[in-house]
Amino acid sequence: MRQYFFSLLLFLSVYSLTLSASPPLIYPQPAQANDSDYPQVLLAKALQTAGLDYHLRPSADSIVQSRALRQLKANDGIDVVWTMTSVEREKQLLPVRIPIFKGLYGWRLLMIKASSQSKLDHIDSVSALAAIPLLQGQGWPDTYVLQANGLRVSGTPQTHDLFEMLLRDRGIAFPRSILEIWTEQENYQSDLVVEKQLALFYPTAIYFFFRPTDTVLAAGIKSGLKQMLANGEFDRLFTAYHQQAIDKARLFERKVLPLWNPLLPQLTPLEQERYWYRP
Repeated sequence: MRQYFFSLLLFLSVYSLTLSASPPLIYPQPAQANDSDYPQVLLAKALQTAGLDYHLRPSADSIVQSRALRQLKANDGIDVVWTMTSVEREKQLLPVRIPIFKGLYGWRLLMIKASSQSKLDHIDSVSALAAIPLLQGQGWPDTYVLQANGLRVSGTPQTHDLFEMLLRDRGIAFPRSILEIWTEQENYQSDLVVEKQLALFYPTAIYFFFRPTDTVLAAGIKSGLKQMLANGEFDRLFTAYHQQAIDKARLFERKVLPLWNPLLPQLTPLEQERYWYRP
């Protein structure tokens, strides 16, 4: 594993130097410093595989997702965003319909205070979960999904504020993807824990999004990702970055509560088995 990551770092260094004179492809600098660099590595490799002459560059400042999408649409300093798809987003922007996280952001565990575990021990259905006040980001697609399934949801736009609300008992549980929750729990250590028995699941995809006019660039990225799926490089990256979190989640031991996703566009490639993670 260490050798693989060393190879990735070497690749990115060489790639950056080689393309220093090529046009930049600007992505939003993450609002949280601990965000994984997996999307950037995957995108850089797709660019190289497709033979596209760009170099990746973060925005000068960190940008929350809603602002990044506005800037992308307005051609205002952002050229690509990776985000959860929705009918509305696919109307406004151009998606590359290959889910870069294989749907893992639809697998959710609950962040709670340790003292709240007893409130969730008896939950065995979505209707039972409806009695539990949940927290989620204001304006996030996930919030609409939870509400569409009859769940009680409140929140604010900022992730940090949601954790503070949880600590102040403004909600009982904060659903987080299995790729986020372990790092976040470590940040709060003994104050917050991961609930022991439940998992939520709804089908969703995070895509690379581009402006509707950037058809050649989007087609190239799609070609690069498809080549990586065919030669195994996509799965090698996916496993290197995410297998530890998958193993830690123990999804096969949990009670999975399936949710309907009303935001899922009809063109989502659910029939492509190799695009999705299945426990």
